[in-house]
Amino acid sequence: MSTVELHHDIQGEGPPLLLIAGLGLSSGAWATVAPALAQSYTVITVDNRGTGRSPVPEGPYTIDGMADDIAALLRSLDLGPVSAVGWSLGGSLLQSLLINHGELIDKAVLLNAFPSYTKVQDAWLDAGLILRQSGLEPAALAVQGLAWALTPRALTNHEALYETQRMAAEMDPHPTSYEGYAGQAAGLRVYDSREQLPTVTNKVLVLAGAEDTLTPPWQSVEMAELIPNAHLQILPRGNHGMILEYPDDTLAAITAFLSRPA
Repeated sequence: MSTVELHHDIQGEGPPLLLIAGLGLSSGAWATVAPALAQSYTVITVDNRGTGRSPVPEGPYTIDGMADDIAALLRSLDLGPVSAVGWSLGGSLLQSLLINHGELIDKAVLLNAFPSYTKVQDAWLDAGLILRQSGLEPAALAVQGLAWALTPRALTNHEALYETQRMAAEMDPHPTSYEGYAGQAAGLRVYDSREQLPTVTNKVLVLAGAEDTLTPPWQSVEMAELIPNAHLQILPRGNHGMILEYPDDTLAAITAFLSRPA
C-alpha cells in the first residue's frame, strides 16, 4: 500500500514531539493540550489517513500502512528522532512505528493503548460503525461514546455535556466521514502487536487510567511486560479520555517521562 501525504501542523519550540490521535479523530483532538506542550516542545500534530484535511482513500486501511504515512512525513520533516505520544488507535500506530521505523522515534508514550482487540472492543466498534452509517446527528453520536471516554464525575451534568458536544460538532470544519472511520476501524480490529513488541528497543512509557473501561489497565500491563525498556504508569483517576478530563495529571506524567535523562 502506497503512503499518502498527511496534513500536519507544527507549533512551539524545543525538542520535537509528535502527537498521534485516536480512531476517527483528527489533529483537533489535541487542541486543548497542544498549546501547553508547545511551551517546551516543537509539537507536530497530524491528521491520520481518513481524517481532517488528509486524503480519504478507499479502505480498508492497515495499521502498518497508516504508520508508514507518518514515517514518510517524519522523514520529509527531517527533524531527527522525535518523541511521540500515541493515544488509543494512535497508540497502535506508534507501536507499528516502534516496530518498523524505530530509528525515527526517540521516546514513546503509549496512552490508553492496547496490543490487540478483545471481543468487547469488537462489539463497541460494530455499534459505532452502525451508528455512523445511520446518519445520526453528530452531537448525539458523540454523546453515545462519552461513557467509554469519561468518568462519572464528568457525565452527570447532562445539559453542559450535551452543549459541549453540540458546539464541538458545529466547530469541526473537517468532520470524519463514514468511509474514513470505517477504513481505520478495519485495520484496528485485526492489528496484533504482541509477537513483535519484544523487538522494540526504544524507551517507552505505557500510561493508562485506572478507570479506563474501553482499554482496561490490564492491556497496558500486557504491553509493558512485552516491551523490554517499558515503564508502566497507571494514574488513579481517568477513563479512556483522561487526556481531556484530567489533562494536568496526564501531561505531568508525559512530560516527566520525556524529560527524564536517557
